[in-house]
Amino acid sequence: MMMRDTDYSLLKLISEKDRKAFALFYERYIKLIYKFVYEALKDQERTDDLIQEFWMKVWVDPSFLRCNQEGSVQSYMLQNLRFRVMNVYRETLKNMISIDQLEETMELDYNNITAGLDERELLVVIREALDKQPYVVRKTFWLRINDWSVEETAKVLAVSKKTVYNKYSESLSVVRSHLKNNYPEMIEDFNSAIKGEKIFSMRTLFF
Repeated sequence: MMMRDTDYSLLKLISEKDRKAFALFYERYIKLIYKFVYEALKDQERTDDLIQEFWMKVWVDPSFLRCNQEGSVQSYMLQNLRFRVMNVYRETLKNMISIDQLEETMELDYNNITAGLDERELLVVIREALDKQPYVVRKTFWLRINDWSVEETAKVLAVSKKTVYNKYSESLSVVRSHLKNNYPEMIEDFNSAIKGEKIFSMRTLFF
């Protein structure tokens, strides 16, 4: 009976169009989802639209959600929602949203969602390394590590694509040097994250 209550089991039942399983899954996560999305968007209508679209996708085909070894979907689900929020922000860029506002929002979201002490420690060290770097270097790093294209990054920072390439390279050198001199045990994790060799919340949950 306990197995039926895991996220994994509920999602399997939802894929078979079990309405009771969907209702249970909905009740389990609706408050968390609403809090996360609304705090990121600060807009009731956009929040409602995004959440409604998310639940429709869950009902139609929940296979896009993955569970961890314990059968919990929470971490991956919030990552997925974070991508959806970022897509809304990308659209908002057309209306000249402040990049500082975007960064502040994503940092707050990260504090509420991320799991894994090693990841949090590495992110703190990265911020420490970039703290005294010029504005464009810092912003370029966080935008590019969050999968913003060179073109998108150049547009939001009002710089050339060549500058984006140069400043991103510079930011990586700064971080690697800081790690080498102060936290050599973290270099491997950083390099793996940059290369995309493992799922890492620096790439998906932190701005």
